Amino acid sequence: MKHQQRGFTLLEVTVALAIAAVLAVITSQVLRQRLAVQDNLQQHRLGLLCARELQARFVVEQYWPTSNQVGGQLSQGGQLCHWQMQLRRTGVRDLRRGELQVFGDRDQRLPLGQFSVFLERP
Repeated sequence: MKHQQRGFTLLEVTVALAIAAVLAVITSQVLRQRLAVQDNLQQHRLGLLCARELQARFVVEQYWPTSNQVGGQLSQGGQLCHWQMQLRRTGVRDLRRGELQVFGDRDQRLPLGQFSVFLERP
């Protein structure tokens, strides 16, 4: 007399659940990493847009600050960028080099980028 099996054994079900759990963990880690990369890329784009906007304004307004450290804020894409620039002399009399730092928050805890700009005396 033959005995027919109707279903899975407990061991087979446990192995299948373990494999499914491992696949779920791997998938969630990949998704989390992808979201973090996307967020970093978006923050970098915002910093780049703010830096380009500032550089264009400096040229149009013929910006020539009196002190060597200046800062401010700029609205870009519905978000505020806070910036700070440290100016240094160059070998050229009417040219200054600025190290521009752009932040996503007022407390400067969220850096969006650091850029070099050159200012020409009007």
